[in-house]
Amino acid sequence: MRLSLFSRLVIGYLAVFTLVMAVSLYALLKLRQFDEIAQSILKTDNPVLDYEKKLSDTLLSEIRYERKFVISRDDALYREFVKFKGDFEHYVDTARAMADPHAAAIFNQIKQEHERYQELFSKEMTLLKTRQNYPQAWYKNEKGKAVDGILEALDRLKSDTQQDTYNKVRSLADAGARARQAAWIITVASLIFILAISFVITRSITKPITILKNKTREIAQGKIDGNLAISSPPEIRELAAAFNLMCQKLNELEKMKADFFASMSHELRTPLTSIKEGTGLLLEGVAGAISDKQQRLLSIVAEESHRLISLVNSLLDLSKMEAGMMTYNFERSSLTPLINKAVVEITPLVEAKEIKLETDVAAGLPTVRMDRERVLQALRNLIGNAVKFTPKAGCVRVAVRSLDGKVEVSVRDTGPGIAPEYLKTIFDKFHQGAVEGAFSANGTGLGLAIAKHIITSHGGQIWAENHPVQGSTFVFVLPC
Repeated sequence: MRLSLFSRLVIGYLAVFTLVMAVSLYALLKLRQFDEIAQSILKTDNPVLDYEKKLSDTLLSEIRYERKFVISRDDALYREFVKFKGDFEHYVDTARAMADPHAAAIFNQIKQEHERYQELFSKEMTLLKTRQNYPQAWYKNEKGKAVDGILEALDRLKSDTQQDTYNKVRSLADAGARARQAAWIITVASLIFILAISFVITRSITKPITILKNKTREIAQGKIDGNLAISSPPEIRELAAAFNLMCQKLNELEKMKADFFASMSHELRTPLTSIKEGTGLLLEGVAGAISDKQQRLLSIVAEESHRLISLVNSLLDLSKMEAGMMTYNFERSSLTPLINKAVVEITPLVEAKEIKLETDVAAGLPTVRMDRERVLQALRNLIGNAVKFTPKAGCVRVAVRSLDGKVEVSVRDTGPGIAPEYLKTIFDKFHQGAVEGAFSANGTGLGLAIAKHIITSHGGQIWAENHPVQGSTFVFVLPC
């Protein structure tokens, strides 16, 4: 299934949106992980360390008042002892509730040791109140063991909590480093992905449009062939189909026009030939003597008939060339005799216009595979055009040289030149480029079109140039 332009753009935007959402979710997960570690330190580790210090201070105060009471047996001291005992038990229960399982186990041990210490002190206080003799050293030693157990547990709690905090901070730093690395990788990968998908989508749109643009330019240049094969996107595929249909219709119209010109030219040539021959017979006096005025009129009719027959022949030749029906008799030959013959044929017109016709034919020119009559026809058209557009006392120069395995022929005149915008279209049939200045000459616009067909049929190239000072130059090259 071929995707439309709209579908491609939507898919591209969705892909980019999905990528952005994935990156955002990854960032949120990492931030959540950082927050959990930070909250664990703030809500568990730091409070546990605070309670460890409070328990240590409270225990020391409790021991201090317990020893003073044993010595003085003052009830006020015992009440202080009970106060600190209650604080200690409260701190232990509160800290154990918020601690992790490992720290909670240590708090349970602290509580057990504290209960043992309290039990020993309670028994000793009962003995003191009854004034009985008891082993004071043993009680003191046992209470010291309980206190040492509490202090050791508190030290272990402090050390483990600090190590746990360090590990969490280290884990946070490592996670941050990994997150930065992952962020760089994701950023680079995302940019590459976005650039790739943008290129693919843009290319899938611009490539067929470029093909259509080039095809439009070809149609504007007269290359009408409906060979566009664009299968995607569907919108442009439909446009390509419309282009092909348009080219088909234009080709049909061009064929109809060519057939019309060929038919009309063929139909016109017979009566025109009859008119020419009849006029010739009248001028020869076959029908009797004619006056000078009648002779002048008949001469004009004969000249115009000849011009119309030439035009009809040119139309027939061009129609055959465009239809691919023109036959060529190729043989290897030199261009020099053809140049000389074309120059000799145009000499009367050159002398009548009082212009100079120069030739510059390089020596040792290679032979060319060509149809002599058709190349001579092209030379006649080019040289005739140059002479026609060259004003009185001007100059026409024909040059021939060998160039990189080809033979180059140039015909330069000193006429008004060709407007720059017409240099590429001057070889189109029925087209006569507007000349610079007031100078103009009548013509059919077929000579250059025929010359182009002949030269391209020989595998050569032909073009026109404007001379920097004055005039124009027509150049063609033929392969050797």
